Amino acid sequence: MSILRCGDSSGIVKGCIIGLGRTRHGTGKIGDRIKVSIRDKTAECTLANKTPRGIIIRRKKETVRRDGMMFKFDENSFVVIANNKLVASKIRGPVLLETRHACRNLASRIF
Repeated sequence: MSILRCGDSSGIVKGCIIGLGRTRHGTGKIGDRIKVSIRDKTAECTLANKTPRGIIIRRKKETVRRDGMMFKFDENSFVVIANNKLVASKIRGPVLLETRHACRNLASRIF
């Protein structure tokens, strides 16, 4: 059971991964689509769906690019998407370039 923090302004504070999409392995990489169970939320959260879909934007395990650069974050984090569009209006914290292949609309808001 992996607990992730929400990296956007949708009102979700914490979520738990209940399903990985498009992967056969048990580990989620940056840019992978996931299904999340909401564990903690604020009063401003207006999501009707209790299990929204999301994209992983940060993880504690280091990510290595082909040129040798390594990235490692202090927390695991995701953003909520619906119909391949970002639900929230703002994203908090850094986002790697690897997420641009997962969701084009997310890439247009960041880069």
